[in-house]
Amino acid sequence: MKLLIIGGVAGGATAAARARRLNEDAEIILFERGEYISFANCGLPYYIGGVIKERQSLLVTTVADFKRRYAIDIRVFTEVTTIDRANREVSVKNLKTGEISRESYDKIIMSPGAEP
Repeated sequence: MKLLIIGGVAGGATAAARARRLNEDAEIILFERGEYISFANCGLPYYIGGVIKERQSLLVTTVADFKRRYAIDIRVFTEVTTIDRANREVSVKNLKTGEISRESYDKIIMSPGAEP
């Protein structure tokens, strides 16, 4: 089973970890537009308000640690631009290089988050 997860912050990272615990053999790919995954977004008001001084303090784990712990293919700086439900494929854009690729899937979880 191949699972794609769109969004790697709170919901996406949690879904990826849970999916791995439920299926050790699944191919799991997590796409995140930004640089970081699994940060404590509930702490953002404290960071903006100056209570938390360093943004790094909001990070729960690093991409490398999460990959190692859960054996998940994590692709940061990538954006899923289209979903072709009929063919079970997504188009993915590498935000650093501009390269477009396609990725097939059996199941998909969308957790793209929001912007203020």
